[in-house]
Amino acid sequence: MLQSIAWRQQPSSTEIYDDTTLTGSSGNTSRVDGKDLAKAISSFKFLVSLVVWYDILFEINMTSKQLQAKEFDIRDTINQLGETKKFLVGCRSDTDFEKTLVDAGELAEELDVPALFEPDPIHIRKKRKQFIYEADDEPIYNLKEKFKVNFYFAVIDRAILSAKEIFILMQQISSVFGFLYDIYSLQNTTSKQIMEHCLNVEQALQHGESKDIDAFDLCNELQAIARRVQKSASPQDVLNFIWKNKLTDSAPNTVIALRILLTLPVSAASGERSFSKLKLIKTNMRTSMLQQRLVGLSTLSIEHDIARSIDLEELVSKFAKLKVRKHKF
Repeated sequence: MLQSIAWRQQPSSTEIYDDTTLTGSSGNTSRVDGKDLAKAISSFKFLVSLVVWYDILFEINMTSKQLQAKEFDIRDTINQLGETKKFLVGCRSDTDFEKTLVDAGELAEELDVPALFEPDPIHIRKKRKQFIYEADDEPIYNLKEKFKVNFYFAVIDRAILSAKEIFILMQQISSVFGFLYDIYSLQNTTSKQIMEHCLNVEQALQHGESKDIDAFDLCNELQAIARRVQKSASPQDVLNFIWKNKLTDSAPNTVIALRILLTLPVSAASGERSFSKLKLIKTNMRTSMLQQRLVGLSTLSIEHDIARSIDLEELVSKFAKLKVRKHKF
C-alpha cells in the first residue's frame, strides 16, 4: 500500500514540472513547486516518515473504529487505549527504529531511491546564555541519529502523550462509576466500601448545593438490587430489570446513576453522528421547525432501527384505546 501511495505521488509532481504549457509567473511558480515537491517525496527521509506515520495511524485508526462501536463501554475503552499506548511505547526504541528503516529501505529499492539520509541546509543559530556556566548544546552530526531524535522520537512521544491523556481521563471516570459494572458482586463488598463509591458518585454529580443523587440512599438501593440480579448482569441489564419490575420509585438514585453511566460517550462519534443527522433534517425548508418536532425527527432518524421495528398500526390502536379509557373516566 505504501508503494502505491508514493508511486502515485511522484509522477504527478514531475509531470507538473515538465508541463511546458504552464507559462507566466503563476505557471513558473507551479513548475518550481512541482520540482521541489518531487524532490522532497523522492528522498529517503520522506519514505521513512511515510512508514512511521503509516504504522502509527493504522494502529490509531483500528482503535478509533472500535471506540465508535455502540457496545463499547468505559472498561473496554480503557483496555483498548492501554493496548494502543503499549504499542506506541514499544515503538519508541532503537530496535523498532531499525525495523522502520528496513521497511523504508525496501520501499526505496522498489522506487529507485537511494537509502541515505541527505544533509539539511545548515543554519547556525546561537542561543543566548542566561548564565555563564551554561554549556553549549552539542550538535548531532550523525544524520541517522539526528532524524531519530528530531523526528522519530518526537512523533512517537506526541502520540504517546495524546493516548495517555485520554487513558487518564477514562480512568478517572472509571474510578467513579466503575463499580456499577458489576452490581452483583456488591453482595461480597462491605457497606463501608460501597458507601465510599456512592460518595464519589454523589460528589461527581453535585453542583453547588444541588445534587442528583443521595449517597446513603444509593448505597441501600444497590445492596438490595445486588441480591436480586443475575451474576452476569450488565448495567443495562440491571436498568432493564428495574424498569421491568417497576422498581423505579424504590431505586430512583440507582436509575439516575445507571442512566448517566450508560450515556457517557467513550468517543465523539455519537455526537458527530447526531449533528450530521441534524444537518440533514433541519434544512432551509424547515427553518421554522419548533424544538419539539426537531427533537422527535432527530430521534427517529438516529434510532432508525428501533423506529422500523415498531408496528405503527398496533401503536395507534393502543393509543386510541387509552384515549377512550381516559375519556370515560
